[in-house]
Amino acid sequence: MGLGRITEGRVPTPSFSVDHVVIFVEDLGRASDDYAALGFTIVPGGVHADGLTHNALIPFADGRYLELLALTATWKRRVFRALARSGLDRVLTRRSPLLGRALRRIRSGGGLADFALACSPLGGVVGAGEIDGPVTGGRVRPDGQEVSWRLAFPRAAVLPFLIEDVTARHLRVPPNVTHANGAAGVQALTVATGSFDRSVASYQALLGREPFETVAPIPRSLAVEFRLETVAIRILAPIGPTHPLRAPLAQRGDGLYGVVLRADRAANLDPVRAHRALITLAKS
Repeated sequence: MGLGRITEGRVPTPSFSVDHVVIFVEDLGRASDDYAALGFTIVPGGVHADGLTHNALIPFADGRYLELLALTATWKRRVFRALARSGLDRVLTRRSPLLGRALRRIRSGGGLADFALACSPLGGVVGAGEIDGPVTGGRVRPDGQEVSWRLAFPRAAVLPFLIEDVTARHLRVPPNVTHANGAAGVQALTVATGSFDRSVASYQALLGREPFETVAPIPRSLAVEFRLETVAIRILAPIGPTHPLRAPLAQRGDGLYGVVLRADRAANLDPVRAHRALITLAKS
């Protein structure tokens, strides 16, 4: 049975596009200042409906964005660290499946935690057994505007989560934002995996398409890419025990490893200022 490709009744086959990238940070204010120093325009997002997290957005001209996501209070960070050490963090993250996915990847600190595909209609992928949901989400913007959406979560950790807006998307994602560093959109996402064939098959089943051959950005790697509109999703796996991907895979598991942004200049952003996120600007 293909992952998410089974539809019931007259639900049409879903379409997919890259929606946003989640960067988990320890302190939202400090991270916002650091990303501003990197040349990004920061838009305050608000507090999520579960009360556990709040965010800030870095929207691009192509409609996609980076999300800086943090817990809403210092004591919550201490509690989650303690629960993670004991293995009991699932008790609290039941309230927020998205936070649970993020924390499984970033227990040792912040950085790239996840990414989302816009999926319409979301009902076309749920119910096949390998995708949980839908779950209603939302937040209140600083101006009091409420925004809401629905989420679904593939059980394969290497896959992104899925989002479908309930309120108008422009209420969730501010348009017409420019950045001093020239960033204009998402060009490529690199997903690291220790199980290449299985991960490629999971993406094939979800997206309903075949991958393209590609040149690996890191030598001695297996690599293919899936193309969604103007964004390439690269699946990358190490060859050999000394490969540089071995350490991050052992620490964080399969998932998002790097982001390439389309810009008017080329640069590798300081990972310290970027709170451990590997972000590259590529001249378009």
